[in-house]
Amino acid sequence: MAAPGLGGTLPPVTAKSNTSTRETGNVPPTASSHTTGSPNLSASERLANNTSLSTRLQPLLPAGATVATASTGFRNQGEFVSALHVSRNLNIPFAGLKAKLTGDHPESLGQAVHDLRPDRSRSTVKTDVRLAERQADLDLDSARLAARLSANPTLAARAQALLPAGTNLQTAAAGFESEHQFLLAEHVSHDLNIPFAQLKAQVTGTDHVSLEQAVRALRPALGSSTIKADLKVARQETKTDLQAAEGQREIADRH
Repeated sequence: MAAPGLGGTLPPVTAKSNTSTRETGNVPPTASSHTTGSPNLSASERLANNTSLSTRLQPLLPAGATVATASTGFRNQGEFVSALHVSRNLNIPFAGLKAKLTGDHPESLGQAVHDLRPDRSRSTVKTDVRLAERQADLDLDSARLAARLSANPTLAARAQALLPAGTNLQTAAAGFESEHQFLLAEHVSHDLNIPFAQLKAQVTGTDHVSLEQAVRALRPALGSSTIKADLKVARQETKTDLQAAEGQREIADRH
């Protein structure tokens, strides 16, 4: 059985079931599947304390803009990050898109894109928005993972030890959804002598594949039974890492 988070290909963007309600305009724009943290905090307030996410988003901003100023007016991080991706993906000026989303009469992201790019059909716009939301999910997941790694020295040390010398831990973890997914890929890379960058590209890239499929592609000489056995070992190693990290966290909490 493949491990959670790496066990199969992600559905295409058109098949996403938990679609944000902001994309269709069928409900008020205040609803969003991407709201994170306290609902009383704005996107800017959350980002002010989230350096990992801010750093990840900076390259998506227009020249001269800052995350703090660009996110002002957005109700939550998910809405802001999705807008950034739509702006970049479709070459829509961010200022114009932001005005549509945060003005006196805020529109859904889908409606704003339709207004600004009337050449695109509504079905195409829905696909565009779903893609941007998936990209936003990845950004938010990666930032949460980076924060958890930074907060747990034991987990960070174990993860760092599995990486090639000189590799930045936060950079290596970017794109993975959880500690489990990241550590599992690290162990497989280390155990089978597969370059981590190549394995990561297979399981976190645009066309996600399962970890088993990635190993087959990168180590075609290995038989199916051998790959399954290798994955079983890597899962146990990952479990040991997470248990050690949790034990250290419990000790820290008691003191």
